[in-house]
Amino acid sequence: MIRNLMQKTVRHQAVEILTRVSQSDAFAGDLLDSCLEKQNLSRTADGRLLTHLVYGVLRMQGHLDWILARLYRGNYLKMEENIKNVLRTGLYQLQFSDRLPAFAVVDEAVKITRRVQPAARGLVNAVLRSYLRSPGPWSFPDENKNPAEYIAAFHSHPLWLVEEWLNVFGRMETEALCAANNELPPLTARANTLKSGRRELIEKLAGENFQAEETRLSPDGIRLSSSSLPIQKTLFFADGLLRLQDEASQLVAYLVNPRKGQKILDACAGSGGKTTHLAALMKNEGVIVALDRDAEKLVQLQNDAARMGITIVKTARVDLERPLSAQYQNAFDTVLVDAPCSGTGTLRRNPEIKWRLKPKDIHLYADLQQSILQNAGAAVSKNGFLVYCTCSLFSQENDRVVRRFLADFPQFQLLLPDSPVVQGLIDSRGLFRSYPHRHSMDGFFGAVFRRRI
Repeated sequence: MIRNLMQKTVRHQAVEILTRVSQSDAFAGDLLDSCLEKQNLSRTADGRLLTHLVYGVLRMQGHLDWILARLYRGNYLKMEENIKNVLRTGLYQLQFSDRLPAFAVVDEAVKITRRVQPAARGLVNAVLRSYLRSPGPWSFPDENKNPAEYIAAFHSHPLWLVEEWLNVFGRMETEALCAANNELPPLTARANTLKSGRRELIEKLAGENFQAEETRLSPDGIRLSSSSLPIQKTLFFADGLLRLQDEASQLVAYLVNPRKGQKILDACAGSGGKTTHLAALMKNEGVIVALDRDAEKLVQLQNDAARMGITIVKTARVDLERPLSAQYQNAFDTVLVDAPCSGTGTLRRNPEIKWRLKPKDIHLYADLQQSILQNAGAAVSKNGFLVYCTCSLFSQENDRVVRRFLADFPQFQLLLPDSPVVQGLIDSRGLFRSYPHRHSMDGFFGAVFRRRI
């Protein structure tokens, strides 16, 4: 827990959150939400600054570390993480933000260090003042001789991740993807069509000084470009008229293409973004069984369903790494598998992922996905549908999982998705793909199968 927050400056709090993120599995968004809520900072300039600093440093961490390693005369890799975060936060402000004069940024960093690790005050002061004496432009790896190293350092991504993407996308597109990952993602909501049409909701939002517009592809999506307060604090949210959800995630429900009266299994439902969307497309008629192994997420799903007026969702705590019990076998018209994955399509929203992920993790995820898809496939009735999706950009988690599943289970065939909504994102093989740099939405992959026998 972050203690004595009221006694600490916004920049000190940013350093503490960044250190917790780097030393645990905590996500910045969760820590920020908790901090903002406890201190009533959600609508304040301090709250916006805290969010700006935390996400800014996480997005540009590799870029900042490249410079700091050259300013520091010792071994930067061995520096304690909390001091690195003091320096990163200070350098981020000096390089990317002009909210404080340079001397005040350095002074604040030294004051934070006095409370964090007093012996390092001189180090922090020396490194940041060294930057002020030589602010750049800094020399990064040669982009022609060492494109992977250049993109990794300048666009702030792990080198191994850049090398993977260079092999798939080529240089120009890899650089565009990495640059897009460092941009602020759009704030996107989904109109709950059980309670309000999208156009009607946009008009209501405009009446409360929200700037909102329709998303390009999702028929239910709304982009919020500016607002007077967080959307979660409004009656629109409390009354269940909308849910925050990226446009690509919204398109998954159209990939599933549900019908009223169907029986659908959401095998990895999580907190229910896609579950509640399926219910809306089904006009709240039929049955959706939502499974997840995380009981807390299922409680959140139940609460969201109630808020949105959804009555057809039943939840159960089930681990899809194990075979499904008999009650689920051959029982569903459609099964959705939104599989746990590396999350590399969501780096704009969760930049900490790129610093935690390791090459071996991709193979572990792929094995997990294969098991879940196999077990979930057993729930599909004859002539029923199975939809597999991830928010990963790795072929190991996407195309290869699909190929292996088809090879192991010939009773399934790959289908071209029916919904006209998703046709612009379907490739020559009939696979759904979205990318941050191409479509200004999260990166998603999807495949639709049909069980023939």
